[in-house]
Amino acid sequence: MIGVAMLIGTVASHTCLAQGRPSASRAAPHPATIDGVVFDSLARKPLVAAVVELVNIDSLSAPARHITSDTLGAFRFDGVRPGRYLIGFMHPLLDSVGVEQTPRAVIVDGLTVGVRIDLALPSPLSLRAALCGAAAVVDSQSLILGIVRDAGTRAAVASATVAVEWANLTLAAGGLRRSTERRTFATQETGWFALCGAPATGMVVLTAAHDADSTEALELEMPASGFLRRDLYFGVARPVAADATPRLTDSLTITTGPRRAGDGRLSGTVVAADGERPLARARVSIRNGPTTVTDDGGAFTLSGIPTGTRMLDVRAVSYAPVELPVDVVEGGSPLRIVMASLKSVLDTVKVRANLSVSRNYDEFLKRRKHSGAGRFITTEEIAERNPIDAMDLFRGRPGIIFARDSNQFDILAQRSPQNFSYPFCRVAVFVNGNPLREPTVNDLNTYLRSNELLGVEIYDAGAAPVQFSRRNGCGAVVIWTK
Repeated sequence: MIGVAMLIGTVASHTCLAQGRPSASRAAPHPATIDGVVFDSLARKPLVAAVVELVNIDSLSAPARHITSDTLGAFRFDGVRPGRYLIGFMHPLLDSVGVEQTPRAVIVDGLTVGVRIDLALPSPLSLRAALCGAAAVVDSQSLILGIVRDAGTRAAVASATVAVEWANLTLAAGGLRRSTERRTFATQETGWFALCGAPATGMVVLTAAHDADSTEALELEMPASGFLRRDLYFGVARPVAADATPRLTDSLTITTGPRRAGDGRLSGTVVAADGERPLARARVSIRNGPTTVTDDGGAFTLSGIPTGTRMLDVRAVSYAPVELPVDVVEGGSPLRIVMASLKSVLDTVKVRANLSVSRNYDEFLKRRKHSGAGRFITTEEIAERNPIDAMDLFRGRPGIIFARDSNQFDILAQRSPQNFSYPFCRVAVFVNGNPLREPTVNDLNTYLRSNELLGVEIYDAGAAPVQFSRRNGCGAVVIWTK
């Protein structure tokens, strides 16, 4: 455990005089009320079921008083007699983030009828600075922490190796080079771990191993705060003979890796984001494990699956795929999975024939040969670069930057012309000649696989051909797929 008590409150030697409502009479001391709210600064919401403790340090023989915070994080002690007190709280989250709390000191002077004391977990920024150092905040490094447990007993697993990996791009002679970086941490006796050094944004892969056991490789998107809390569970996964479980051959099924089974069970519902309509016939599967489909009410149950932390894949026609980590443990709560419709991202696309794409790509080659207005990325260049994802092609490209829109989503943008009051503008994006409705970087990575790209055209503001001009005062990106 690493003590960062200064983030919780003042030290015990630092007393704070109560500020409250003066009583009508000052003739005799009288009891007061101490109330406040316990706040979860990590999740930015009140902390429910925190056990708040009040101790009289003038009379250590007096029993401590306890109260549990309600659904709004509120607590209240009535009839507190004049004296000096320490107040703090206990909650499982304190252990999971590795915090040793120091209580706050308060004086009830007998002249005040109400004392307000608010308590809180440290903020993500404070935790990053405390556990990773102040330089981690300046350099935009992330903090990933949690507890490793056994899926069957829920007991903490000590001396497990937790690792985080991510792709790193560096500019060197000859262009951009891709490498994989890795950080590891050995869990303490409590199963606690803290990983520093990964980038504060982007995709990372988290795993844990202990003796012959290991968790699934979890593909996680780092939140904007640069802080991620994720507990990991070791479970049992038995290999399944290749002919024991028939493989489905439709395009919605993921078939990579050996098949595995176990004694776990997972249930839940799948609904559409637009109106939360239940989605029937959606395919739900544990990666490299059993598969099922939802019923007419969108409900599903997966039985005989490996226990522990796994990756769940959900697919439904005309909806964006969902991939998320799940904990397959005894008594786990049912899942509720929301799927976004592709209609919210793509305009209607009329598929006529492959010849149309070929003809369009021929036009791409002609524009590349005769036009000096744009910049072109060819099939050969894409294959040579072997991008991590579709957006890897644009990193370091002249005329393209990555920016945040008003909803804090990463988008493709360009520096605004001088007559614009904003530092960047969103480029128009076309796929096979069809405009997309303000896609985010994540949307493009999801729906455009790097190995399916034929070529890309990049145009500055006012330089795009008329068919790719949206008159938005910005440039355009035109993507051709196979």
